Amino acid sequence: MEKEDNLRYIAALLLIASAITHTLQLFVFGFAWHQITAALYGAMYLVLGILLLQFKNNQIILILCIILPAIGGTLGVIRFIEMLTHEDVFNYFIVFHVIVDIIVVPICIYLLIKLRSNK
Repeated sequence: MEKEDNLRYIAALLLIASAITHTLQLFVFGFAWHQITAALYGAMYLVLGILLLQFKNNQIILILCIILPAIGGTLGVIRFIEMLTHEDVFNYFIVFHVIVDIIVVPICIYLLIKLRSNK
């Protein structure tokens, strides 16, 4: 069970770190609508990270930690491509956020499978 706990901590801490950097974007790149939307999505990551730490055996939280970062990662890739083709300023936060999503989603899929197989 220690392996699963370590993976859960990694996923939760990455979600919390991503929440912080989603908010920091506002102060670095300004308060455009897409930055505000990203910050609000980051607030959701903060809640998910805390819930993931609090409730170890909750399937609903794990499912949310799979679906919402998968959506966020997809939107991040779209935003990254749009940024490369239409803007002069490079937002390096997007790269970090997509990497976090790429790490968190498989970890949570693994944790969900392990949780379901133990029941």
